[in-house]
Amino acid sequence: MISVLFVDDEPALLEITRLYLEKSGSIAVETCRSALEALGVLKNRQFDVIVSDYEMPLMDGIMFLKILRAEGNDTPFLIFTGKGREHVVIDALNNGADYYLQKGGDPKAQFTELSHMIEQAFQRRHVEQNLQASEKLLVEIINFLPDATFAIDTGGVVISWNKAMEEMTGVKAETIVGKGNHEYSLPFYGTRRPILIDLITKPDEEIRRKFYSISKHEGDMLIAETENAKPRGKQSVLWAKATPLYNSKGEIIGAIESIRDITEFRKPDKAAPDMIPAGVTHEMAGGSAEAASPGLFDRMFGKTANSWYHKGVDLYYKHGKYQEALQSFDRVLEIEPDHAGAWNGRGICLKELGRYEEAIQCFNKVIAINPSDEEVHYNRGEALEKLGKSNGDLKLFEEAIKSFDAVLNLNPYHVYAWNYRGVCLKELGRYEEAKRCFDHAQLLIRRGQNKSGRM
Repeated sequence: MISVLFVDDEPALLEITRLYLEKSGSIAVETCRSALEALGVLKNRQFDVIVSDYEMPLMDGIMFLKILRAEGNDTPFLIFTGKGREHVVIDALNNGADYYLQKGGDPKAQFTELSHMIEQAFQRRHVEQNLQASEKLLVEIINFLPDATFAIDTGGVVISWNKAMEEMTGVKAETIVGKGNHEYSLPFYGTRRPILIDLITKPDEEIRRKFYSISKHEGDMLIAETENAKPRGKQSVLWAKATPLYNSKGEIIGAIESIRDITEFRKPDKAAPDMIPAGVTHEMAGGSAEAASPGLFDRMFGKTANSWYHKGVDLYYKHGKYQEALQSFDRVLEIEPDHAGAWNGRGICLKELGRYEEAIQCFNKVIAINPSDEEVHYNRGEALEKLGKSNGDLKLFEEAIKSFDAVLNLNPYHVYAWNYRGVCLKELGRYEEAKRCFDHAQLLIRRGQNKSGRM
């Protein structure tokens, strides 16, 4: 039912209009005989659409409209006025009215047109609210991401700039959101120029070769490294991943980029290099012999499970080389089959590669080894949520919620678990529960109580 507040000082017209509009069964009308009476009603109730006469005693329809808009009431407003008042129409539209309709003429045609306008105003408002809700949810999700992340629209205007990005650059979201002309490159390079996010919608090989070492370019996703950035004036090595943003029709509506500072990881490794024992040739160290007995040569060369593990972490965390990292984690598991870190790292790589079912199996293995690892429960929930979105299986969202519940049982201050729990509930259509999760996550952030171990 579309709820309508109809304001007019003519009782007969109020009643006739109400009867006609409610005849369809899709509109419910409440009437008021003055704008002052209507303002009193609106203090305690909300309506989907307001229809108001112009000429009324004490307060006319335009003043009524101005007061509503000044109070922040953006309910669709339709002005219903007599003929010969074109100036009223212009004044109404200039003050925020959505539609106008002139009184007079054939009553049936007039009421049919009024009903149509009400339904049109309601539908347009519904679409706008859904769009605003989607944009707000996108901003909230981006804000909860552990990596410094921002998003732009197709015109290059910043539409989101999360807290981690504020910390990395020192630039507040309110000072940069809404700005274009490569404003987002200034905190990193001190000049306005295309960066990785721009190469998503406007590929430029010269820019790519000049400023970036691309470590992965798969499908529509770019992963790169640069040594030219100076966030907060400090020379840094940054790892970045950029991907397009799509609407429900599959159209590109912008792009999103996440950035990590990996300067510390790029410092020279002081550890002793891998040495080939005396008497063992290079050919003996590789090739089919090593493939046939990897554990043997690992032991001969002093390669331990932990050294392979750290190499795997370095490959995916610093360089985004998930396939190569998988090989390192496999070597760990050949040496130490119950190495929980390797199973978890393997799951993370598989998740990034879109192989969600295999990733979940890896996380299950870790949980069997160490059921109190909150981050593994979180990783499992994230993989289940992504798998649910990819194949439309709602049961997977239910299973993901159980994983996030396990995280929160171990750590009730895990902001990202609260956030992803809300995402899953939203997918299940449980909007009130989802909102409570999002609100709780925001409350933890405001209180500085985010105690998750995620970066």
